[in-house]
Amino acid sequence: MDLGLIAEQFQHLDWTALLLAMAVGGAIGLERELHGRPAGVRTHMMVCLSATIAIQASQSVPTALGESVVGNLVFDPNRLAAGIVTGIGFLGAATVIRSGDIVRGITTGSCVWAVAVLGIVIGQERYAMAIVGAIAMLVVLIGFDWIFRWVTPVVYRRLVIVGSGTDLMEISASLREVLNGSGVRIQDIAGRIDPVAQSCEIDAYIRCRNLLQAPELLAQVGALEGVSSAEWTPIKS
Repeated sequence: MDLGLIAEQFQHLDWTALLLAMAVGGAIGLERELHGRPAGVRTHMMVCLSATIAIQASQSVPTALGESVVGNLVFDPNRLAAGIVTGIGFLGAATVIRSGDIVRGITTGSCVWAVAVLGIVIGQERYAMAIVGAIAMLVVLIGFDWIFRWVTPVVYRRLVIVGSGTDLMEISASLREVLNGSGVRIQDIAGRIDPVAQSCEIDAYIRCRNLLQAPELLAQVGALEGVSSAEWTPIKS
């Protein structure tokens, strides 16, 4: 081990790039950590820092080996950057969780991919672009989060109603009146009658704005004449 060579390499390290990669990755990771996401400060810092180190290493290896050796080798930082962007997609995919019709982690997965891109930019010594890019990402994550709190997305739900008796048409008409009055659209509806048990069942697939209206609508539907039970559930994909 050549201690002199190691000391010389320490002198030529780009500390600015390493510290900036840690700061950029940490800032975006902190925002995700505060939202309770699986990929937090350390994950984003590691992704950004490792991408920066990889790009810097690919640029410094040809110089360190000398022209006689490099003639037979190919060190293309662009190819390495493409490999980093592709490979980090697997890590981002691991943060996506689906439960019913609710998907969580897509934004976090995109953040992991984005900090890898920032790490590549920092490794190429384009510090201004990295700083501006990080600020823009934080504006999207923080600023747009406040805006979209006022947006009510469209959701699809399944409403199952069990009635006592076999008068399916009367219960169905009353159900339509309640749902139409609440701005809920029925996409499809099916029914079943059991003459032996003297009961019927309505299975309605509905489309509505997510206004957390399930308790109120269930109370109205449950109070309809002939309805013995009502269930409001997400549509399983």
